[in-house]
Amino acid sequence: MLGGKPTCFSGWVVHNYKLWFGHTIPEYKNSPVDTTCIYNAIVVTRSQGNVWYGDISIANDGNTLRKIASEVGEPLYVLHETDYKVDGEVRPMDELISKAVWNTRL
Repeated sequence: MLGGKPTCFSGWVVHNYKLWFGHTIPEYKNSPVDTTCIYNAIVVTRSQGNVWYGDISIANDGNTLRKIASEVGEPLYVLHETDYKVDGEVRPMDELISKAVWNTRL
């Protein structure tokens, strides 16, 4: 939930066979996986921290993320799961934002 509104289900999976995703879905066949899909992504906002997790296809979900950001009035930042915590502790927000692989400001 963002701003008290349901946005989408956390934990959504792009494809059960992640390693084969680029080979089984034609529109992604020639796309670099690291710019198209972020598996186990964490989406954060500066004011609320972690607001969503799961697999994200930037090609498919980017416009939806921009719309949500516009509705809540702040950017969304997409991180790799491994960049979210260090030694079990959530990293400081400025560090999270600097590690974002994509955001709604791009």
